[in-house]
Amino acid sequence: MSVHNEFDNIESSVKPNLANWITLINEQFHKKDYRHARDLILQGLVNFPSHPLLLDRLFIVDHRWSLPIAGSGVHLTIPEESDFSFLQQCYANEEFMEQLLPMGRKNQSAESILFALKHSEFSVAQSKTMHWIIRKVERVDNPQVFSSNNLKPIGLASLVDIQIAHRRAELLVGIPDYGDRQRASLITMLLILNFAFNQIGLHKLTSLVLSNNPHSQKSTEAIGFIQEGFRRHHLRDPKSRLWLDCYENGLVEDSFRENPVIARLSKRFLGRDITLQIF
Repeated sequence: MSVHNEFDNIESSVKPNLANWITLINEQFHKKDYRHARDLILQGLVNFPSHPLLLDRLFIVDHRWSLPIAGSGVHLTIPEESDFSFLQQCYANEEFMEQLLPMGRKNQSAESILFALKHSEFSVAQSKTMHWIIRKVERVDNPQVFSSNNLKPIGLASLVDIQIAHRRAELLVGIPDYGDRQRASLITMLLILNFAFNQIGLHKLTSLVLSNNPHSQKSTEAIGFIQEGFRRHHLRDPKSRLWLDCYENGLVEDSFRENPVIARLSKRFLGRDITLQIF
């Protein structure tokens, strides 16, 4: 039986019953057959338009998570097996990783990195995370020629602790080399803000910054995040065993839409005002 005929039979037999649709969809999630689940969700939305349960499940497997993000010489790409060496370099840079992941991290073995790369598709469904390699376009002799070989990996960006029901995620952006960091980090932030609020439909982004990294906190606030709290002795350094404070920052969609700094910077660096809601 073809997939099309299978869906036709399912639709005719369970169309009036939302519970049956949810059960079928949940079965595909349990099997980790996320493509099949997405097809069923889209069919279910035809029968039950804008139903919140179906929209929550569609959010998890939305195809837009895997679309390329690019602008002003910076590209965010889904990690592939060819990125193995670069990821190893990043994970081996302890100072960089401690600033990128202030909530702590586990040592990443070569096997665990390769496993994650082989299973990077549908990462939101599998681990409630989304990871990108930050790449910048390198200058070439012929500016008319472009290929993936012109993209140099320079850093990491992630959305972690993605909360489906609350449409919230924690934002992580890190570029080890100072020379690459200045312009690319700002553009990366703008690209992710545009993706989060205009494409995938998040309501809030959060960011935790260690108190011993005032430059990062200043940059976070400059792009529009508001300090919502200060967590004293919130983390413990695994080496020194000292307790660390951290800033808790947040940016909700309404504040994003009303932020003149984001509007000005996005027009300058991306060529459009990303705070405007496009229907």
